Amino acid sequence: MLGYNLLLQFKKNFLTYFILLLLTNCTTIGFHQDKVREAISFGEPISFRVCVIKEKGILDQDVWALFEVWNEELSLYKLKAEPTILLEMERPGFYGSDILEYLNNTRMPDQCDRLLYLKGRTWGDIVFEIFTLGIFAGIGLKLEVQGAVEARTNTKGYIKAKYISTIQLIFTSPKSTLIHEGYHLLGCGHQLFMKECYDRIRDVKLLITDPERDPNFFPVINTSGKKILKRPF
Repeated sequence: MLGYNLLLQFKKNFLTYFILLLLTNCTTIGFHQDKVREAISFGEPISFRVCVIKEKGILDQDVWALFEVWNEELSLYKLKAEPTILLEMERPGFYGSDILEYLNNTRMPDQCDRLLYLKGRTWGDIVFEIFTLGIFAGIGLKLEVQGAVEARTNTKGYIKAKYISTIQLIFTSPKSTLIHEGYHLLGCGHQLFMKECYDRIRDVKLLITDPERDPNFFPVINTSGKKILKRPF
């Protein structure tokens, strides 16, 4: 009976790990549909500006490397993200919710279209990683959040940009997390397949010609479908 129960637990955990692998190791927010995407016109090449706030330990070259990979993905839509490092600072709080609160209360600089916070790695993070690894190994529940974008305007977000634990590297990486959250910064939500996201990115680019748009701001359509045509607070 004990062996049977262990087998059931193994099957349950294996299924959980497999599903999590599919959901978290995917660099996008759904499965790509190449033929569908290639049939959509994304217009002329456009660049948008991303202000970066980074924590101590994240080097400038780390930022450039992250954006190089992100821009490979964005090239599918004739888009390019141009980073500007604003400052290096201490984390405003331990949890991701603390970072989002800080970003929501931070004015978007005039020279930027998006605001991205790069979270580093502290001793507290290491302890938390060990704790969550134990939870994951015990019941298959993955507690760590690698990044998030606020849903009010979809213009501000953060990613965990530095970590080295084995379990994290199996499931994701800073580069894949940036690609994932980068789609949210363009107004995409989660879906099984990417058709809806392709349409959203096309529609966002079409807003460039909207007469009500601030000409110094790259627009977005937030997760609720609201057009964000002017730089938010």
